[in-house]
Amino acid sequence: MKSIYCIKTAILLIVVCLTVGCTDKSRRAEIEQRKAALVQKQDSALAEAQQRLAWVDSALEATKAEHDRQHEWVMANSTKLKDNSPEVLKLNQLRAHRDSLQAEWETLGAKIKYIRKLKNKE
Repeated sequence: MKSIYCIKTAILLIVVCLTVGCTDKSRRAEIEQRKAALVQKQDSALAEAQQRLAWVDSALEATKAEHDRQHEWVMANSTKLKDNSPEVLKLNQLRAHRDSLQAEWETLGAKIKYIRKLKNKE
């Protein structure tokens, strides 16, 4: 009776060790797959952010130039204009658009910097 108990215990220990060994290998493979997927995600996010930054940068420069021209014109004619005149309203819209693009430009720049920092750690 005692020997049967010892044999059952030994078989159980062998099964447990084999199961743990197999799960460990599959876990490692899963972890490696996730690491590879993370690297691919970072690469695609970096490329997308760089492409978007290029577009935002050119739009920001054009908007700044248009805003500066409009601001100069409004200031030159400020005595003739009211707060709700179309020229002043256009200036305010350009200012809001410029500020929005500037905020997006800064955010994208920080995102690119952060992704590059993460990639350098690896």
